[in-house]
Amino acid sequence: MAKVFDASRPEEIRHWLEAGFEKAAERAVLATAARLISHIQNDVIPKEDPKPVDRGLYRAGWRMKAIRKGAEVYNTVPHAPIIEYGARAQNIKIGRVMIDALERWVIRKGIAGKADARGVAFAIANSLKKKGIFNRGGPGGLRILEKALVKLGDFLSREFPVEIRREFEKT
Repeated sequence: MAKVFDASRPEEIRHWLEAGFEKAAERAVLATAARLISHIQNDVIPKEDPKPVDRGLYRAGWRMKAIRKGAEVYNTVPHAPIIEYGARAQNIKIGRVMIDALERWVIRKGIAGKADARGVAFAIANSLKKKGIFNRGGPGGLRILEKALVKLGDFLSREFPVEIRREFEKT
């Protein structure tokens, strides 16, 4: 059913159009954020070398939320900033918690058995202390979100017309 307007009241038409475009734009931004997360999980992360994957927590940690006039895309896992931005060697502090975590990782990955895992964990920790984490060439970190944002304009340009059409077809 089409909305019928009185041509002598252009203010009513303008208000209707503005409201429709605003609603469509808000939905398009949310749909774009969802697409961005899918792109990160299915395209960007799998292409990384080394892959930031152990048990898939980082990949699964991507979320979005609506904010006033937009959306936020973020990762909820505590180690996401290290994957994104790296850690300089001088900031690596070897401690029991780190060694315990590396020991479990070494065993889980089958790098060494239980008897040798702690020694391998110490060797890995010492290497991290010398080299840092995710610091090979460039600014440091894998910059996953930065790489995904290249597609943002493309995603939004696809979503916006869909939402405009949806908004004005229902009136």
